[in-house]
This record gives sequence, structure tokens and C-alpha cells, in this order.
Amino acid sequence: MSDPIEKNFNLGGSVDKALAGDYELKPASVISEAWQLTMRNFLSFSPAVILLIAIQAVIFIVALKLQIGDLSAILNMFQDPESMEPGIFQSIFVANFSYEVVAAPIYAGVALMAMSHAAGLRTETRHITKGLPFMMPVILVTMLNLLSQAIAGALLPFLSLYLSLAFSNAVLLVCEKRLTPIKALWTSMRAVNKRIFSIAVIYLVTMFAFVAGMMLYGLGLVIAVPFFFHAKGIIYRNMFGIRLQVVATQDASKQESENDDHFNDSDDDNTPPSSGTHRGGSNTFDA
Repeated sequence: MSDPIEKNFNLGGSVDKALAGDYELKPASVISEAWQLTMRNFLSFSPAVILLIAIQAVIFIVALKLQIGDLSAILNMFQDPESMEPGIFQSIFVANFSYEVVAAPIYAGVALMAMSHAAGLRTETRHITKGLPFMMPVILVTMLNLLSQAIAGALLPFLSLYLSLAFSNAVLLVCEKRLTPIKALWTSMRAVNKRIFSIAVIYLVTMFAFVAGMMLYGLGLVIAVPFFFHAKGIIYRNMFGIRLQVVATQDASKQESENDDHFNDSDDDNTPPSSGTHRGGSNTFDA
């Protein structure tokens, strides 16, 4: 068996271009493509999204129960605000912080799957674990992100919202570009600042999608969540680019060359092969 031929290339932008603001990010185009990717990968991507939501919900409930014991206190708070126990909001904040941090590697796996869709690659539900090899840096970057937003929110609510946008690419930078958590946060912030209005518009649309999904008794989240992740993947691709690897065997390449020679000698049809046809190789995401 011949050794495979490997070629690496970058799809989309690059870190240098992102930091220079040399990338295109049109909200209408991103939203349209994100919707198309959501519909195209709905059946294959939905199980991973549902699994992520389920894991986050379980962690949230367990963390909340460990703090307040009886979860019925949450329902009583809405029915009778005066009977609200002190510290209930702090417990909810801690539970929210817990599920985001603990489930961060799974979140990263889903984000990597959506990024692969933005690169034209197919994924399977088992790829939800692709974030696990980066568990510690992903958890650390998530903690730093959340703590920064919490501190900023205590000073100025709008500053917290800004940081949520500024650090939105940090997890993917850790996993795909192998940046350290601090450098990933700093790089994401600098790049986002170049097109912050366009990015804000895109995430505002995804927020409306979440609200619409919740209004449909939560069932609409099966579409709203993939739509959000695909929008994130497209933004990342256009800003920082995605490293891809083309693998082909020498035997396959030689056979393809011989087929091309035979084609040129005996066939007068000059119609090129379909762009969706790949012979003698495969495209893989290097992560």
C-alpha cells in the first residue's frame, strides 16, 4: 500500500486577516447560509444538539438542587414573590455557571461540528466528543469568559453584553487554532472589534430565534440552537479560517492521472467533472 499524500490548506480567513479587519461578514449572507446549513444537516445534527441541551439541563438541575434542596421553591417564587427565599437568585447564578463550565467540552464539540458544516464537511453524532481532548483549556477559557462577564455586568450591564460578543470565538480558537485561553480571548476580542456591528446583528437574529423557539413550548429550540451554532461556525470561518487536510493515496493519484490521459486521447467532450465529485482522496478537518 502506498503512503498517502497529505496537503493542508486554509478555508476562509486567517488570524492575521481577522486582526487586521480584512474579512467579509455580511449579516444577511451569514443568516441565509446558517439557515441553509441548519436545514441541510437537521437530521444528523439534531441528536447532538438535543444531547447537549439534556446534559446542560441535568447539570443545572443537580447544581440547583444541591444548593436549595427543594426545587419547588422556584415555583413558589413565581406564585408568591413575597415568600421568595433569600439567596435564590445567587443559587440560580451558580447553577447556570456550573452547567456552562462543566458542559463546556460538549459545547465545544457541537461548535466544532457546526464549524465543519460551514466547511462543507459531514458530521456524525459521535463527533460531539471532539471537544474532550481540549477539556482543560476549554473549561478555563469558559470560566474566564463567564467571570469577566459577571464582573462587567456588576459594573455596567451593557459591558457584559459586549464581552459576550467579544469572546464569542474564544472556544473555537482554543480547539481549532490551539491558542491558549488568554490568547484566544484577546484574539477574539481584537478581531470582533473590527466588525462588531455586523456580528451584533447576526447574534441578535439568533436571539430572536431562541425566543421564538421558547414560545413554541421549547420545541423550536431544536432548530434555533443548530441555527445559532451554524451562524457561529460561519462567522469563525470568515474571520479566522478553517484548516483542512486533503488526503490521497499515490495509487489513486496515479490511476486518476492515467484515466485523465485516456480521457484526453479518446474523448472529445471537454465538460469538467462535477465539483462535488472527489476521486482518490478525502477531505478531513484537522482538529
